[in-house]
Amino acid sequence: MKIDIISDDRLVKVSELEWDPPAGKENKNLSRLCWELSRSPDDKTPLDTILSIDAPVNEIPSYVLNIECTILEREIFASFRDHVMWARTSRVDAPSEFEVDPYFDKYKPEISKLREKIDKSISKGVIQDEYRMFIPLSSKTSFSTRISWRGLIKIYKFFEYLSGIDEYFSVGLSKLEKEFGLKRYAKNYSFVDVLPPILPNEEISEKSGPMITVFQKMPIALRAQVVRHRNFIIHDNLKQIIENGDAWAKPIKTEMPVSISASAEFWKTVVNKRQCWIAQYGIWGGIIKEAQKYLDISEQDLPCAGGFCPYTRDAEIRHTDDDPGAPCPIQSKLDNMPVSKKYLPSIIKEASYRPKFWQKHINEMEVL
Repeated sequence: MKIDIISDDRLVKVSELEWDPPAGKENKNLSRLCWELSRSPDDKTPLDTILSIDAPVNEIPSYVLNIECTILEREIFASFRDHVMWARTSRVDAPSEFEVDPYFDKYKPEISKLREKIDKSISKGVIQDEYRMFIPLSSKTSFSTRISWRGLIKIYKFFEYLSGIDEYFSVGLSKLEKEFGLKRYAKNYSFVDVLPPILPNEEISEKSGPMITVFQKMPIALRAQVVRHRNFIIHDNLKQIIENGDAWAKPIKTEMPVSISASAEFWKTVVNKRQCWIAQYGIWGGIIKEAQKYLDISEQDLPCAGGFCPYTRDAEIRHTDDDPGAPCPIQSKLDNMPVSKKYLPSIIKEASYRPKFWQKHINEMEVL
């Protein structure tokens, strides 16, 4: 794991708050400042004591980080429901050139076979969205994130727990300790299991009151997208995959049972966005179809229903060879961008697993 600190937002200049700070006290930790604002100004609680308290006051100071790690480690960070993350998309890297740490040489035969499957798929003209599914969980990736002091300690404690299951997690644990010195505070914080298991009797889809639960068996790659929606409550067997001991050699296409719960209103916002042509409906198709059993959704709920595509730049790149995705029929009409005939096969294939209304827009688009 590699951690680059982009911004350290723990300290504030007291002078900027128009206070008259004592000499040598111009900078103050935000936890200290907010603690004082909630109590008497002459409160003498030591900063170390405040930082040791498992309370919201320690969610105010934060860091902005860029983290390079394995795909599996990224999924641990994203499983915290308060995560703020912007991950590097696999579309900008050649999947066949994925990199793994030398630590995983013991899985070299399995990982080599996955690389061969990618190369073979490329030679057959398989689209990237399909062959990238052979990338292993040990592959390096990166993401930017904002994490509070409290959040860092919760992550530290979970890596500490995982290091007892798989020794590779001790690498990330040591890195977190080296960068932030969390160990001496962590003992005072509660442990949060962000990978709660799914039990056999919980493998159901249902609506109960304002809540909808969708159960699906899905690839880890889709779980990686689902977990980014912080309003979802997720139960799955990712922890069991780790416990089995061979997680690092598994491709992201590996299927797993996942239970997803949220309010009906939140489900509607997710389904509306995922019906968008740009938003990878294909891999989300099963989830959307299951959720729609409990929702009233139509073409009028698309993000562009008002006559403007909110993803215009992404959609425009689909008209070039710089993006492997098919051009959007609706955006083509909205922005008067005729579609090149060479993209028709990919458009037809994309529409084959989408709602039927898309065919109407394909028939209406201008083709050159």
